[in-house]
Amino acid sequence: MDQLIAIGLPYVTIIIFVVGMGYRFRSWIKTPQPGKMTLFPAPPADKSLLWPVIKESLFFPKLFKADRSLWIASWIFHAMLALIILGHLRVFTGLFDRMLAGMGVNVENMSATAGGAAGIVILVCGLMLLFRRMLYKRVREITNFSDFFALLLVLAIIVTGDWMRFGEHFDLEITRTYFAQLFTFSFVGMTLPASGLFWTHFILVQLLIIYIPFSKILHFGGIFFTQTLIQKS
Repeated sequence: MDQLIAIGLPYVTIIIFVVGMGYRFRSWIKTPQPGKMTLFPAPPADKSLLWPVIKESLFFPKLFKADRSLWIASWIFHAMLALIILGHLRVFTGLFDRMLAGMGVNVENMSATAGGAAGIVILVCGLMLLFRRMLYKRVREITNFSDFFALLLVLAIIVTGDWMRFGEHFDLEITRTYFAQLFTFSFVGMTLPASGLFWTHFILVQLLIIYIPFSKILHFGGIFFTQTLIQKS
């Protein structure tokens, strides 16, 4: 069972994610686009599509105009999520380490400070988004089970991640070796992390990855299609 979870599940997760994402992107690409839509105010006809799509995807200006408090929680949440993903890439691949060390930066101290701060901030923002769904009647009325499930799953991942950083100690070097062996298909004599909290965190992350292609979380991909369509109108 340990081998099944440690070796089999990560590859199954990647396969489901790639196939699911491929199916969703294929369905978006093949969806017939309607003719010219009438929008007011209409965007300038000669306006480049690239910058408006990037601006909406990165800065959520429409949400900023509609709901400032939601924009603050949502934008900071996504920004911290991006920072945490980069931090995980650095931890497991050594990305940026040589460049930062060459600049005289203490990489481990910077990672601990930035990662810890990001973990706390994203937890606060995530709880704000959850309470907003629970406390505001209009938001609660349009919220379904999948919305709560996705948010609670993300919060569980954040909590277990923060717990590993601030609470229970786990061996980072063994964890790095484990992922390196996964990436290189080196199964003989594979070293497995002993931390139960790590496995809880890792399994929750894999569950989220499997869930992404079939959920609203996929807005990070769909936004490029919808915004392109809107900007063309």
